[in-house]
Amino acid sequence: MLHCTDIEGTELRVAVREPSAAGLPPEAGEWYRFDGVARSGSPRSALVVPADRGGVERIGPPDRRPHPSRADLDDPWLVQLGASEAVVAVTVQPRPTDGVADIRAADPETFEIGAVCLAHLGGPDEATVYHREEPDTRDEHLLLQHVVRDLSEAAGATLVTRGGDRSPLEMLRTRLVAAAAGNVVGAAADRVLDGCFHAELAAVAGRTGADTLDGAARQLGVEFAPTLLDSYDLEADPGDRQADAGADGSRMSDRNYATLVERYLDADDSAAALGRCLKDYASEDLGLLRGVAASGAADRLACSRLTAGDS
Repeated sequence: MLHCTDIEGTELRVAVREPSAAGLPPEAGEWYRFDGVARSGSPRSALVVPADRGGVERIGPPDRRPHPSRADLDDPWLVQLGASEAVVAVTVQPRPTDGVADIRAADPETFEIGAVCLAHLGGPDEATVYHREEPDTRDEHLLLQHVVRDLSEAAGATLVTRGGDRSPLEMLRTRLVAAAAGNVVGAAADRVLDGCFHAELAAVAGRTGADTLDGAARQLGVEFAPTLLDSYDLEADPGDRQADAGADGSRMSDRNYATLVERYLDADDSAAALGRCLKDYASEDLGLLRGVAASGAADRLACSRLTAGDS
């Protein structure tokens, strides 16, 4: 995987299949011309150089040119985050299914959606939090219907996520496909993401010299705070909290969420404090994502259109 910058300054990832077949080991700081480049279907890269028809040659530094505005592009499939007309921070919190210890984003049998949270960059400093209130799958479908409505209104926007091994948008698409197959959220619901673009801000960490996105956000002066279990009257220990205890208290984790959400959904009258805790955790990253995106540190990050088959 190569982290590249093109002549328009777009920072993107290019996957080179069988690098030895390219005949030239790329070096940092040099310029290369790639032949046979195609659009990648993987969320890990924007472009791919196939082993059977790709090639690469070293070239001199080319003339730089500015990235065109969205108005100058004819149905673009790749834009820079800074050129996006609308930016929406998105978090997706899964609910593991019974007996499942390992959630796999591409496998709808390993999880359902517990919450989806949205926050518009440049709009009011508030978030939309959709959270499960009942254990039955029908409640997930009601949640997804709200999300589909909101994303339909945001067609063409760039959806900003944290990134990492468990892709939020891949999880959301997986469950939308499952729900759309039964026509419970509308037959076209699984295609609502297709008109949007996607930016994973995890890539910002390396560019700022930080180890994590949290570290990069601190360097950029972005204010954010973790969800601390000690801040809520939960009446009982959720378990495993000692592993996440720090100087400021017990920081909530995905494991805690999986335990507490079942207690919340099975309760006859869900405790208000527990509900606030779960919703705060599900939306915890929105402030961080909005802050990093607004800082300009990710303006040149490549954002791919989320057409069917991509995540």
